[in-house]
Amino acid sequence: MSNDMTDLKALTRQIQDVFLGIEQEQMQGIPLLNPMLKVETVGFQEFEGRVVGVIITPWMMNLILFPGENEDWSEMKLGHKQPHRFPANQYKFMVNEVEGIGRCQTHSLYSPMHEFVNQEHALAAARSFMQTLMVEVDEPDEDPYDEELLGRILRGEEGVEAGVDGFALAEEGSETAGMDRDRLITRRELLRGDLNRET
Repeated sequence: MSNDMTDLKALTRQIQDVFLGIEQEQMQGIPLLNPMLKVETVGFQEFEGRVVGVIITPWMMNLILFPGENEDWSEMKLGHKQPHRFPANQYKFMVNEVEGIGRCQTHSLYSPMHEFVNQEHALAAARSFMQTLMVEVDEPDEDPYDEELLGRILRGEEGVEAGVDGFALAEEGSETAGMDRDRLITRRELLRGDLNRET
């Protein structure tokens, strides 16, 4: 178990280093960047044999999923979307290839990142998402909610189509974050849609 934790920490450091390199080598001077933010990993953990977590950068925030020990995603077409089930709900991920960390799947949470006022603001959003993602919720039979509804709650209405080394900054047709950023929402509000959002 301790060896697994060591591997997880090493992977997390590797992910952060890779995106720091992308920022320094490929993203300088691009208006898409929020200068108040920096590259940081949040909540990386093992779930059903795969590693999942959030990467924060000055240009996007994505949920990243890595294949399990006995899985081979090398034959999957880049850009292919695949659903994955988590305790809170099911989400669609896009197959990507990132130099330095290899084949992975990503789910866009926020892009661009201009609405975040500082790093703590972005960290709070990432931690809230990961906490919600990993908590099972009993949904009443008469009140079902699907991925699209959760997507509208967690993200806004427009996406950004861009890529770095085959890594999609936002999925085509996805919505960027629409969460009320002045407060952390409760899991009940999240699943029931009880948010006062501007339209």
